[in-house]
Amino acid sequence: MIKKVLGTAGSRVLVSVLSLLLVLIYGRTLGPEGAGTIGLVVLGITIVLLMSNFVSGGALVYLTPREKTFLLFVPAYFWALFSSILVSYALDRFGLLPEGMLYHVLFLSLIFSWHTANLNILLGKERIAAFNVASVFQVVVLFCAFLYFIFIKEEISVMSYVYALYLSYTAAFLMSLIMILKELKYADLSEMGDVILRIFRYGSFVQFANTLQLLNYRLGYYIIESYLGKARLGVFQIGNQLSEGLWIAGKSLALVQYSRISNEPDPVYAKNLSVRFLKLTVLITVSMLAIFWILPESFYLWILTDKYEGIKNVIWSLSPGIIAISANVILSHFFSGTGRHHHNAISSGIGVVFTLTFGFILIPKIGILGAGITASVSYMMTLVYQLIMFYRITKLTVRELFVTRADFDFLLTEIKGLLFKKNK
Repeated sequence: MIKKVLGTAGSRVLVSVLSLLLVLIYGRTLGPEGAGTIGLVVLGITIVLLMSNFVSGGALVYLTPREKTFLLFVPAYFWALFSSILVSYALDRFGLLPEGMLYHVLFLSLIFSWHTANLNILLGKERIAAFNVASVFQVVVLFCAFLYFIFIKEEISVMSYVYALYLSYTAAFLMSLIMILKELKYADLSEMGDVILRIFRYGSFVQFANTLQLLNYRLGYYIIESYLGKARLGVFQIGNQLSEGLWIAGKSLALVQYSRISNEPDPVYAKNLSVRFLKLTVLITVSMLAIFWILPESFYLWILTDKYEGIKNVIWSLSPGIIAISANVILSHFFSGTGRHHHNAISSGIGVVFTLTFGFILIPKIGILGAGITASVSYMMTLVYQLIMFYRITKLTVRELFVTRADFDFLLTEIKGLLFKKNK
């Protein structure tokens, strides 16, 4: 298992570094307003993906080991097409997309939804290495393509980022499709109806939770743009993206955790693995966050220009929430991996309530600092609920939350097992 963790962590580190550099580059070259527009475009794609993932998301990871892959693949692709058209037009109708971006969001969403379906099939088959390669490839192409448009073609505009998204999504989709071709053995379509019902039965719980989680994470973007405009949204978005880069530890461990728990019915194993990953995630996140605290705002302004004044305050205000979410990621995957998706939905719903309550009060009064405080309060309330539920399910004790020698022994055992296999 440690091999999967290390491989996943390595790919996540590379993805996070490239994503961080990309944020800094477009933040500096396009300015706060351009960064704000990119934030809304990416958010639009993400919302479409949420709808698509009712079929092609977590349900695929869970059902791939249990169903014929072809019977999962076909409805996932058709549902992605339906979702991309329906949700893109809905977002544009309600004025939630930047002007002129409807068709770009529609086609980008479709390509990325298909790519996501492919990735989740790989994850369901526990082909973690292939999953990591395809994920890294997408970000590498995006990074290189954007640099090409900005510095070689000298097209300094939001459309350079959009075109880079087209190239990266398409290239990654084709790669992931090739990777799963051997899994797509034709199956009797008469079974399709029952499989689709199981997909929606499972996927509805998962995606309802994910939808609420996205609203919890990103609802503030629309509130900021409404009250403060795209430029201030851009400042908050860059600070938020920098801070969220610190979720790398939790996302890396959670990916392996979910894959293992989904295929391992032992509740004791699920608890012990989750608790150990929880402690490691929080420790690593706090350690990395400390670097962001130490750096003066002048350093951020030197990189991003003076247009981003106040970004250090955004990072400070988001810090408690970033730590809370690092733990939340592990607990969410515990609930998903053990079939308790309703807890993720409830916890995210609680977060949305706090986001709406504090967002409309604090953002108009104290600006993007209020957005950061709102996010932190929301994330912490989400974590409180999840900790309570995790305690009730597993009978967790406070003592188990302290890092012990057993945690390090666990890692050493896994590392020795990996080395033994290699030598063998």
